[in-house]
Amino acid sequence: MDGKTYWDRFYTEKTFAGGKAPNPFLVDMLPRLENGRVLDIAMGEGTNAVYLAQKGFKVRGFDLSKIAVERAKELARDTGVTIEAQTADLDLYLFGIMEYDSIIMTYFRPSVPRYYTSIMSALKQGGTLLIDSYGVPEMPEAIGADESYRNIYYSSNEILRQLKGMRILFYQEGLVDGRHVVQCLAQKPTDKDAAKLNLFDMSTKGKDLENSKHLELAEKLFKK
Repeated sequence: MDGKTYWDRFYTEKTFAGGKAPNPFLVDMLPRLENGRVLDIAMGEGTNAVYLAQKGFKVRGFDLSKIAVERAKELARDTGVTIEAQTADLDLYLFGIMEYDSIIMTYFRPSVPRYYTSIMSALKQGGTLLIDSYGVPEMPEAIGADESYRNIYYSSNEILRQLKGMRILFYQEGLVDGRHVVQCLAQKPTDKDAAKLNLFDMSTKGKDLENSKHLELAEKLFKK
């Protein structure tokens, strides 16, 4: 079974299994999130995306499951907010450079460390990254590398190792409501070189973006 089949089946069998309320950690950290454009990675049924849209964020999200994404769009329509949601695989997702003010990732764990580099590069200077999922003690059984798509369990200090260079605003591992969780809020430091090059407000939109001078400068900056 591949990841798409697994998660389509999951969402077919379980409709809003956790309810339609947003992630509690996201709600707690909302005042500390950088407002503006936000990306919801592995957005599921869109409860967090819709919540952020209600709070004034401009929301984009994606998920591997088409069923989950359609449900997210429906929830947004029913709630009266606008979100941009698409079906996509993280393996193939094209991140912009310094495009988002905030990125959130709940109940999802990137299977390959290089994804973190893409995620951090996609944040604007001063942007925030929120991660909330379960720790390895919650893993019900061993999960092989060929089933990494269902591994949402972080080992101790794993996130801290992957977010080197980020400013950690909040981090905890431990029991919350009887379950072992791993929660982190990190901020991308402001780089005066990026400010000098006027790279704060880049976006992936625009036909000539890939050839733009700003993109060339940004790529040089991140290759230093």
